[in-house]
Amino acid sequence: MVKDNNYDLGDDQKIILYAVGALDNTPLRSKVKLQKILFLVSNLFEKYGELLDYEAHLLGPYSETVEAVIEELITLGLIKKHETNFLLTQKGIDYYQRLKPKQELLTVLEDFKEFLNDLPDDEIMTFIYVSYPDYISESIKWDELKKKRIPIAISLLKKDKVSFSKAVEISGLKMDSFEDLLKLRGIKWRQ
Repeated sequence: MVKDNNYDLGDDQKIILYAVGALDNTPLRSKVKLQKILFLVSNLFEKYGELLDYEAHLLGPYSETVEAVIEELITLGLIKKHETNFLLTQKGIDYYQRLKPKQELLTVLEDFKEFLNDLPDDEIMTFIYVSYPDYISESIKWDELKKKRIPIAISLLKKDKVSFSKAVEISGLKMDSFEDLLKLRGIKWRQ
């Protein structure tokens, strides 16, 4: 697979390099975040949906392919894991800079990375479960997260991570009830 420091990487390996390298190689702060970013991308780009093959799992959408490819890229010395963070090595950065991904894909990856990377895993998983309920069936966390839906919805709204209507959906409340709750708590939001 390695020839003169040139790698012949597959599309599954490249998409993971793109995700890790997005936003100037800002560290991806957990494997859950990496899995969920790639899940969101795979729902927008059919090619990656088929390639990464997500299924319902203990912590929401999960791809064995992503798990295996991360390990391959670490073994190749293109990605390093430091504690829970994933980032490109210098070799990975050099390779990443030679790749020519479509701008649309890079923009989406950067948006998702910026959206998810600073959120706690519970907020990410609640957002994913509410947005993609087909992936709840195997969850070991959903029953616990359902009890936190309202504070998670408020937190995401206050951080400007979701729209008011998405926060309502995440909360599980009717729009009027959610709006009344925000007013009662003195929380302002943009509509």
